[in-house]
Amino acid sequence: MTNIQIKLQHIYVNGVDTHARAGTLRQWLLLNKTIKSKGIPILCDVSLEAKPGDKIGIIGRNGSGKSSILKVISGNYPIAKGNRLVHGTIAPLIEMGAGFDPEQTGIKNIKLSFAYRGKLKDYSPELEQKIIEFSELDDKIYLPLKTYSSGMVSRLAFSSAVFQDPDIMLLDEVLAAGDAGFVKKSRNFLRKKLDTASIAIIVSHATDDIQEICNRFILMDQGAIIMEGSAKEVESKYKKDILNIK
Repeated sequence: MTNIQIKLQHIYVNGVDTHARAGTLRQWLLLNKTIKSKGIPILCDVSLEAKPGDKIGIIGRNGSGKSSILKVISGNYPIAKGNRLVHGTIAPLIEMGAGFDPEQTGIKNIKLSFAYRGKLKDYSPELEQKIIEFSELDDKIYLPLKTYSSGMVSRLAFSSAVFQDPDIMLLDEVLAAGDAGFVKKSRNFLRKKLDTASIAIIVSHATDDIQEICNRFILMDQGAIIMEGSAKEVESKYKKDILNIK
């Protein structure tokens, strides 16, 4: 596909204030009053452009808006204000395992994961077998997911999501769980995928994990992009100004 690009212009995304919503429910139940819960900002005036060859690492603490940018790019978050332009096929490795059913077997959850991502057209028995082999779950693939350890679920989620050949890859802390051997294998496999993708955006808590992969680095805090620079510059500002590490 030609003209592969990402262009976000002055994006605002609002969430629901769960404390206000809880208060609203109490008012409705006890006093028969109706009060609208207040929206809270998730992204505030975020602009970002990416072109082929860009491998962008986004760092920041929890709740800074890193994952929300990926969800906007993938089309999973409604935009309150701003413009979103995305050209190219997308593989969003975000919230992996979403759509899994703990009552179903691992093998059935592979197909469920494809359905959840709207990728059923890409599913095939041959691809299913590749996923099973990569996951190293062997005969456990026929057991209900509720019997899996968290590491086994991580293996299945990663394996189900990574066998794609997109123009744009979006990764959200995808290798944060799993045993050391599987993580190493996954990193090597993922590196090859990143090399073939035109654009990649990777969310992390620190530049250590992404500086060998990325050529652009962004720091986020409180729903806004506050800096773009080298890995060293971004990491320094993150530690000094955000984490208050002197």
